[in-house]
Amino acid sequence: MGGNVFMEQSHHSFATGFDCADGRTKEPVLAWARKNIRVQWIDLLTRAGMDGSLLSDLHPLIVEDLRNQLMILLDKHQSKHVLIVGHCECAGNPVSEDDHRKCIARACKVVLLWNLPKGVEVIGLLVNPAWEVEEMKHET
Repeated sequence: MGGNVFMEQSHHSFATGFDCADGRTKEPVLAWARKNIRVQWIDLLTRAGMDGSLLSDLHPLIVEDLRNQLMILLDKHQSKHVLIVGHCECAGNPVSEDDHRKCIARACKVVLLWNLPKGVEVIGLLVNPAWEVEEMKHET
């Protein structure tokens, strides 16, 4: 065969993430997802300071576009996990680590209101100053 076994075994193993545009978050978040929710890939929707952007007064068309993109990815890649990612040292949402935790928890609640397909879990993640990923607990 000669194919990539990793690719062949995991072609339908996706999560979908709302992440900061900062490239430094990508590798630690992907490593966390592979270990903790057993997915191989993350489809990413990015904006600078995404954890804060989901809470700000975004134009309704932007919010609707983000929601539509999410729904397409959930449908086409059968993703069962939506990741809301924030990180310390963020230029787009320059707040304290504690405030990032609060933003992530609140952003999870916002996305949960989007009438997600049954069985889809929303998970908040903080990339801390050591570039380690911490799962944030939030009420559903």
